[in-house]
Amino acid sequence: MAAVLDHVFEFVGRNLVSSRSKTRFFHEGWGDLAHAKAVALRSLEYFDSVALSSGQLERGDVQDASRTRSGIEIDWGRDVDADDGYGVDVIRQDASFESPFADMLPAESRRVLFARLRPGRGGDARKDGARRVAILLPCTGDIDEWYRRSIARELLESGVECVIPTIAYYGARAPRGQWRHVIRTVSEAKIQLSVTPVEMMEIARAVMEESGPGTELCLAGVSLGGTMSALTACALARNAVDADSTSVCCIAAANDCTPYTDGSIETRLAWDVLCEQLATKSDEAAAVEAAACWGGHEKGATKEQAREAFLEAMSELNMQALVVEKSVRSAVFITAKNDRFVGNTTEAIAETLQTMATDSNGYWREDFDGGHLQFIFGRKSVIAPSIKRAFELNRK
Repeated sequence: MAAVLDHVFEFVGRNLVSSRSKTRFFHEGWGDLAHAKAVALRSLEYFDSVALSSGQLERGDVQDASRTRSGIEIDWGRDVDADDGYGVDVIRQDASFESPFADMLPAESRRVLFARLRPGRGGDARKDGARRVAILLPCTGDIDEWYRRSIARELLESGVECVIPTIAYYGARAPRGQWRHVIRTVSEAKIQLSVTPVEMMEIARAVMEESGPGTELCLAGVSLGGTMSALTACALARNAVDADSTSVCCIAAANDCTPYTDGSIETRLAWDVLCEQLATKSDEAAAVEAAACWGGHEKGATKEQAREAFLEAMSELNMQALVVEKSVRSAVFITAKNDRFVGNTTEAIAETLQTMATDSNGYWREDFDGGHLQFIFGRKSVIAPSIKRAFELNRK
């Protein structure tokens, strides 16, 4: 089946959206890349043994290693009845905490928000009393809970507790002036991708500690959420969480940041602005920093040069450099065969997930016909069963 909706998305992006519209990613240009790099370096402290060995992080850059073990204080809300969209007899508890990156984030993003949903009967009804918890990370554009609600409902009906987080720059954490999920600058995108795995790791640790011994955890997400789920699992493994209790379910996900430049979403980037800032220094600081990232010329910037500058700026976020071997008991990978959004990274993330699984029996892959958008909207019904499969593999 051809990736019809992916092609439609690309056509609209190329022909119907103004090149400087606020609905285009990075319509304000490069932003403060020096600040974004500082955020990324702090994030790498949570992957320190991996980052150090790969050469991405110098030992002198780790200024406060205790930060990765300091813990957080969760502000737990009271239990209330969840709305009907989550099913019958579902308890909701909203919670928040200060991000480990609060001093480096916009005011609106400084507190991490998440909702915990559990069946009224108190979790999984297994004979051994163990509990299953799925943390559902958002796909691109899922700024609230609209896409994950039905997935959570099916899981809750099977006795799986669900956690729905709000990541930085999304929903109530979006900076003033941002249009929905459309990140305004390259630096903000780098910050979002840097802080999310660490914030999700803190949620996972807090929920598992509160849930008690024997709790099984699945980190799951579609597209952006799948990539962030895998990175969160690696961060957990580097911060004393037992791999035997953890699984991941990555759906239509990528291995690095190349989908921004090589996938369908590149048709929604403000390339004119990025090239202009590199070529004319219309934003002096951004242009200097971006040019320094790739060692390019000050004049005559092309789209390809802007692409190179972007990938260089994002280089610290390559999952292959951060992956932790045998960091999860099971890994489920679901793909769309004709996915035009993830670029050429499908096989790369497949290898990453195989590396993360403790043994070959813990890895499962399934490929579906169609493109990225066809899968997200037409095959959504396979997501919850895939997450349940990850839990089942975790028990073998």
